[in-house]
Amino acid sequence: MAEKSEPKGTTALFLIRGILIFVLNLVLYSIVLFAAVHACSATYSFANEVFGDVIAEAPPGQEKSFVVAESDDLFTISKKLEEQGLVANAYSFYIRLKLSMGEKSIVQSKTYQLNTSMTYNEILDEIVKDVK
Repeated sequence: MAEKSEPKGTTALFLIRGILIFVLNLVLYSIVLFAAVHACSATYSFANEVFGDVIAEAPPGQEKSFVVAESDDLFTISKKLEEQGLVANAYSFYIRLKLSMGEKSIVQSKTYQLNTSMTYNEILDEIVKDVK
């Protein structure tokens, strides 16, 4: 019996299809890996800002007056600190502020003298007071 022979272009199409699938998989997995590495890096940086010693500017920094109004909530205070260049990130400072506030802690409404080279802990020591 005579064997059936494949048309000449079938092997080439099969090879091109295999290469195309391989390249598309390579691109897809590269994008997923890049996104995962970027997400891990961003998460690590944010966690470092929340729990590490972060400063907005290298010493000696600049002295700035910071006013806390009676109507300011904690997030507004964090945003104002970031706008004045006293903290690096309002969101990480807000989380640090919420974690440091006890049941009997308040942020007093008044004007504070802060420096752009103060760490988050130093700023918190200035603005958060325990109520007896």
